[in-house]
Amino acid sequence: MASPIQDLVVVGGGAAGLNAASTCRTLYPDKRVTLVDSEPVIGYYRTVLPMFMVGRFAEERLFFWRPEDDPGLAVKLGVEVTALDRAGHRLTLSDGDVLEYRRLILASGGRPLVPPACAVDPLPAGVFPVRGLETARAIRDWLPGHRQLVVLGGGLVGTKTSLNLTLGGYPAILVEREGHLLPTVLSADSARSIAAHVAALGVDIRTNATVEELRADKKGALEAVRISGEWVPCTTLLVGVGSQPDLGFLDGTELVENGELRVSPTLRTKDPDIFAVGDTVTIETRDGGRHQPWTWPQAVTQGKLAGANAFRSAPRPLPRVTRVNAQNIAGKAAMILSGPDPESNVDVVSRPGPEEGIWREFFLDDGRIVGGALVGDIAGAGPLHATMVRGDDMTDGALDALKTRTRAFGAGTWSRLAQKRRAAVYTEGN
Repeated sequence: MASPIQDLVVVGGGAAGLNAASTCRTLYPDKRVTLVDSEPVIGYYRTVLPMFMVGRFAEERLFFWRPEDDPGLAVKLGVEVTALDRAGHRLTLSDGDVLEYRRLILASGGRPLVPPACAVDPLPAGVFPVRGLETARAIRDWLPGHRQLVVLGGGLVGTKTSLNLTLGGYPAILVEREGHLLPTVLSADSARSIAAHVAALGVDIRTNATVEELRADKKGALEAVRISGEWVPCTTLLVGVGSQPDLGFLDGTELVENGELRVSPTLRTKDPDIFAVGDTVTIETRDGGRHQPWTWPQAVTQGKLAGANAFRSAPRPLPRVTRVNAQNIAGKAAMILSGPDPESNVDVVSRPGPEEGIWREFFLDDGRIVGGALVGDIAGAGPLHATMVRGDDMTDGALDALKTRTRAFGAGTWSRLAQKRRAAVYTEGN
């Protein structure tokens, strides 16, 4: 059944999609806007789901937005987009509905990656992807009677999940295929102090390892996993090895090239009526660079810009495409300027200390900062990021710039800042 033509349809109700829809509704209140998402519930913080799983965070506190916050925004939940007809400006949905649009914003996010060990049928009970609220509710109900835990994936999701489980009374084994934690965002040196911190809080870290096989009991529930040749008792396996862009419904549209949904810095695709944001996109800059700044702050910024650009005669570009991400890992502060590129020959400039557990480093390409991290002491992160964005030549000044200027935030201060951040994140501007 076809619905009345929509001025804007937004596919995806995460941080990027919701900010896109909300911004459009604010700037263009006369426009008819519909948001579509495959989840039955949206508008919640994914980053605190691990705390919710172990009862350290009440469900009502998860939400930064609910449908009643904007009755003028039409929301269709629990349905997927199955096809896009660019020529006809139509979307076909899994419930048989057809949405016609004038402008379209794609913010469909990603689908969890499935490791080989979990590609079995039937999958034993007790194996869960670490992704959305519906799964987090199931994990919360399952955990009390199934306390032998393994978390697969030592990125930010897996590391913070294993920490919250352990601190919540469910000691976890954390398994990472690479040689150190957080391999896509930190170097081995900068990850070392975080690993020591995580281990000191009780997480059993296994690097250079993976889950190779699952074993179920007679009732079909998980009872053990094989980690690098060793069978380990396990009744709950949480999989957080990452995600891949959800682009299947774009088959045949010619919007995807070599597996990438590419957009300009204005977030416009090759189709002038279609924009895309968040974990689905690769941003192409004029110098030929391709960037995938898949972080929550970037999702918010991109969503707001796309919502504003949708009906601008001259869309504006993103102010920056850097992948900066501030993290609080159980009291350990970290500011990630950008992760290491394994295919580039960058120079690494680092400065440890002066206190144990502090590591600060830059990655330099022809004297320009192209990445790095501040771990344990994030003082001066703003000016350092500005230096990176400007492209200043730091050939002779990088080591001095890495000096600590003030004492690192304590856990209490960082916690208070995090609370303020959660309160403001939905409304922060570009």
